[in-house]
Amino acid sequence: MDFDGTSVFTLWNWTPDTRPAIKWHQVANGSWRGSDRGAAEDVFEAAVTFEGPRSELEDLETFLDNNRRNFDATFGEGEEVFGADIDYSSSIQITVVEYGEIMQLGFDKWGMPLKLRAKSPSFLSVSGSLDCLRLSSFASSQFSEFDITKQFTYDELAYFNDHASDPGFFHGEFTQTTFEMKQIRRYFLDTIRNGSDSPFPDFGGITTPFGYREGTGPFTFRIIEWQDLGRPNFTDWKLRIKFAREF
Repeated sequence: MDFDGTSVFTLWNWTPDTRPAIKWHQVANGSWRGSDRGAAEDVFEAAVTFEGPRSELEDLETFLDNNRRNFDATFGEGEEVFGADIDYSSSIQITVVEYGEIMQLGFDKWGMPLKLRAKSPSFLSVSGSLDCLRLSSFASSQFSEFDITKQFTYDELAYFNDHASDPGFFHGEFTQTTFEMKQIRRYFLDTIRNGSDSPFPDFGGITTPFGYREGTGPFTFRIIEWQDLGRPNFTDWKLRIKFAREF
């Protein structure tokens, strides 16, 4: 990773932290609606750790002290620290939002954790899609909640507030290639903003994705939460998704 074209530092590991500026809310009939401040307000951060001899990390600390507001960074091949769909072909202006301390990782090996934020990054021209989702083994849960509240008076009279429908959720963890991750992230950050109610994907063996009481479908859905877990083995990407049933 090259800072301002003059200082090169070694990345040890990283995890993207992408926070879309859209919040999902369930309305009275059980459907979900998004409150979206727009793609320009999305946040692209990454938790990274630089490693090397202590002298190199002291140079990094000095560089950060001299560039306290922001600086340009150029990323090497495979260093997709803010997510696979970001365009790394040119430099990206970044700022440090959290500073860590220099710590010893091993014999003559030191590390320094930082939280970086990309400022107005560009994106690759890739169409968003969920067709490539590959569910990891034993990494899912399917359930529907009982959306009813019960209140009791002093003399034990009961009042019930029962929603028109019980919300159903499916949590899954997925393993993807880099190109697949580009498509998936573009779906999350672009396609989903158009209010897509896609048919629920066929994951094979998942017959009641939103719980036994909801049956076998077919279903439409909203993705109300997702988390890019990065590339823990530097080859495959991991992510978690929370699907909510639409009515």
